[in-house]
Amino acid sequence: MSLVLLLNGQATAQVIYQGGSNVQFLYGRNLERSGELATITLEHFGTYGVLEQFGFADLYNNVSLESPSLYTEWYPKLSLSRVLGKEINRGPVSDVLWAGGVNVLFGGTGDFFVYLTGPAFRFRLPGSGLLQLETYYYKQHGEEYEGTYQITPSWDIPLPVSEKVRLRFRGFMDYIGDRGPGGAQFLTQPQLFLDLGNTWGKPGKVYLGSEWRYWNNVAGIEGLDESILQANLLISLE
Repeated sequence: MSLVLLLNGQATAQVIYQGGSNVQFLYGRNLERSGELATITLEHFGTYGVLEQFGFADLYNNVSLESPSLYTEWYPKLSLSRVLGKEINRGPVSDVLWAGGVNVLFGGTGDFFVYLTGPAFRFRLPGSGLLQLETYYYKQHGEEYEGTYQITPSWDIPLPVSEKVRLRFRGFMDYIGDRGPGGAQFLTQPQLFLDLGNTWGKPGKVYLGSEWRYWNNVAGIEGLDESILQANLLISLE
């Protein structure tokens, strides 16, 4: 998940969002099922008045990317602070949003379509960065699946080490309840990047780092877990 941020140094400042896109190239090995995994990810975040949207598409398979699968998520949100024209000051909360979402897989072994809706909360942080919590009603398409919940904290935090060395820590966690068949599942994908562009005077353009993907009960299949460390190259398209 990538949110392009305009960051400032005020201790309790609200993060200001800008529209932005990036492409990521990931590679990892030693998966229990497929052995290796290569992924190309395209992400976009944009604002449109009182609305914002976030979406991504993953094209993935083995390193050849022959006959890959395509997985995509899209989340439009309505910002209460933008509707009211002022920041919401409720403790650590700086904004409340109402969100919808769809998750779709193309090319898998079976149809996969999920729709989601619910409130999201954005928090202030000391210094600069993003921290938010999304809470959804989650329904997978199919009569055999019951509606359940999804809880998703996410973050995007700059970690300046020196004038030349700047790190970026970002990621999310998905807690998805029991849908009927199978069990509850937990997925997290934290990423740690070095801002390569900053070393030659072009900050925020090229990042190199790693992503750890851990999935407990993959796709709700009880007892099937996945853990993979992937190299990750992120290129801003702005």
